[in-house]
Amino acid sequence: MSKEIKQSCRRFLRTVGVSIVFFATINLAPLLFPAGTIIHTASKDLTTMTDYTPFATSASAQSARDIIGPSPLIEIKNEAPPKLIVDRPLPKPLAQGRVFIQYRAENLRVLPVFGEGALQVSPRIGHVHITVDDAPWHFADTSGQTIILVGLEPGSHKVLIELADPTHKVITSEKVTFTVPNLER
Repeated sequence: MSKEIKQSCRRFLRTVGVSIVFFATINLAPLLFPAGTIIHTASKDLTTMTDYTPFATSASAQSARDIIGPSPLIEIKNEAPPKLIVDRPLPKPLAQGRVFIQYRAENLRVLPVFGEGALQVSPRIGHVHITVDDAPWHFADTSGQTIILVGLEPGSHKVLIELADPTHKVITSEKVTFTVPNLER
């Protein structure tokens, strides 16, 4: 790594006040900070690199579980009911005729696992069903990523997003309505 890049990285980290640093995963610590370097973090703690040992500091008291939820490796007793949160379509893509709908599930992991046996899995798993404009059919999505719809005619539309268990039984749902603008070319 060039000297200029190292200096630039150091300046950036000092400027923004590092709140969470974990160089071990990308092996930058030895390149950016020689042993004994003192780093000032946003939490006002001082951290010293010793023998290029990876480190992590945090400005908040939140745990990993607080941010990402329970570990998928441990059974959860008395799981809370699943919840579906669906946002309005993103305005910028919608103005261009593309529909991007972000959603998330709580107390259910969206995964491509199906069948009766999967009902016993803990933490709970499932997927989403997506129906556009009351079509007699829907499609299933197991990615957990933003839903993208293209090619809809200009005008009003509605999308039904259903959170379903591994046997396709609907647990909860949300409906989003929006208008695709007329894009004259």
